[in-house]
Amino acid sequence: MLLLLSAALAEEPKFAVTPYGFVRPGFAWRQDDPSLATDTDGFYVAARMGLEAGSEAYRVRARIEVELQPEPSLTDAFVNISPSQVLSLNLGQLKVPYSIEYLAAETRRQLPNNASAVDQGSFGRDIGALLEVRLPVAQKVRATLSGGAFNGEGRNRVENVNDKLLYAARLNITPLGGRERPYEGTGRDVFLGVGGGYVYNFTGEGQSAVEVNAFAAEVQFAVSVFSIQGEFLDKEVVHGDTTVDDFHTTGAYGQIGSFIPAPFVRDHLEIVLRGGWSDPNTAYDTAGFQEELALEGGINLYVPEAPKWMHDTKLQLAYRHTIQLEGAVLDDDRFDVVGAVRF
Repeated sequence: MLLLLSAALAEEPKFAVTPYGFVRPGFAWRQDDPSLATDTDGFYVAARMGLEAGSEAYRVRARIEVELQPEPSLTDAFVNISPSQVLSLNLGQLKVPYSIEYLAAETRRQLPNNASAVDQGSFGRDIGALLEVRLPVAQKVRATLSGGAFNGEGRNRVENVNDKLLYAARLNITPLGGRERPYEGTGRDVFLGVGGGYVYNFTGEGQSAVEVNAFAAEVQFAVSVFSIQGEFLDKEVVHGDTTVDDFHTTGAYGQIGSFIPAPFVRDHLEIVLRGGWSDPNTAYDTAGFQEELALEGGINLYVPEAPKWMHDTKLQLAYRHTIQLEGAVLDDDRFDVVGAVRF
């Protein structure tokens, strides 16, 4: 027994370093309205590289990730400490826990572009600390409560202008048990997730101060080849400068996805439909602040014979038709062809 104990103590903890990344080329065609100043047509490429290192013995891992396009920029840089299955602590720069669509990896979302409500309501990445408390039952996570404090100034910004912080809290209940990637797409096991999040942030000082209160609610369901996902997002912005109008952003979307359960294409061909409503500012109906509906559809083709060092390799085709509910009618339908390769 003493020999076994001494051998265990002498054994060095396993430490692994894993490089990863993705390349995501695409082409976008948009029915640009003559009244709009920008043209969003053309080819684009998104690419990232990262390193993840960890020790299972010490239950510690670290991640650093760099966005390569259009110029090198740090995205993730944090350390995760998980002393038990119940507790997990992240320290560094990471995504603020809010929208489930934004929390999913860019290459694993069921449609290549976010719903309008998500683009208007998300908070991106920030520097801070995030504590997660998980409730495991029968070796499956049935609920996760997250809470954290962040700098609140945005990605790659260390300076804090007013010494105030961004506070975020999320609750995700999964009564049928968690899964490896809880926010992403269609799963093979039965999965149900409901929950929501709250974010408070105060930036700037005096006349340049901006106070933000945001709330999100969500639902996800997946079984076999089928999945459903929906969110409601609401954000209130108050300015310290009384000459600048405050505004209220709100929106929601629902989407369904299904693989085609037929020979040869099962697990490789997925159909996705999404309907979304958004109002960037409930007080205005001018161009850029109009309430609108967006009807979207897409086809995902997953490459069946990708090499082992590649995964989640797919081609996405998506079309968005926008219907303005107020103000001027704009021509801004959009078609995207996007490839994704993770390695």
